[in-house]
Amino acid sequence: MTDYELIRSKRRSLELRVLEDGRVQVRAPQRAPLRMVQTFVDSRRQWIKDQQQRQASRPRQRWLDGCSMVFRGQPLILDVSAGRWSVSVAGGYLQVRVAGPDSETAVQQAVERWLRQQARPLFEDSIERQFGWFAGQGYTRPVLRVKKMRTRWGSLSAKGYINLNMALLHYPPAALDYVVMHELCHLQHMDHGPGFHALMDARMPDWRQRKTLLEQPLFQP
Repeated sequence: MTDYELIRSKRRSLELRVLEDGRVQVRAPQRAPLRMVQTFVDSRRQWIKDQQQRQASRPRQRWLDGCSMVFRGQPLILDVSAGRWSVSVAGGYLQVRVAGPDSETAVQQAVERWLRQQARPLFEDSIERQFGWFAGQGYTRPVLRVKKMRTRWGSLSAKGYINLNMALLHYPPAALDYVVMHELCHLQHMDHGPGFHALMDARMPDWRQRKTLLEQPLFQP
């Protein structure tokens, strides 16, 4: 049997998560029988194993002076020192100024704050560049929400939101554009059937190559 942590909440479906340290979480409705939960976990055993192996092979981000971080596909060396909060890119370095430069938590929080500031304009630009054709088809431009997501790069909600994973900032711009186009194509095809793939082929012929960029185990905050 697979060991897992069971979290019950006011939800309607079962959800399985493999955390960065390999632990397994199952989120379940309040009244879901344990037998149903166990059957669900057993049916996903190979998926759990694959995810645990992937997590084990992923480099672990360190937040210390001299460590590296990938931003938009390019490695940057952390240049950490004491000072008033500021984060900036200069000549292959990510210069981080924080009150506690020896605290990995302080450095991580500073960098994540900076990443969130970078995400919105970069994501909005990708949406704007690719939405023109969909606007011509009469679709309304979805509203961007930047999120930290464990299992998805993006999603499109029926309420008119396009949700994009902040971790996309670590990958080349071509990968971000792929995810955005993927979600925009869901405006016309909500499933992943032949119509969806035909539209992807028409709007972004090299999307399969772009998708492989997301298979690289880059650092994530």
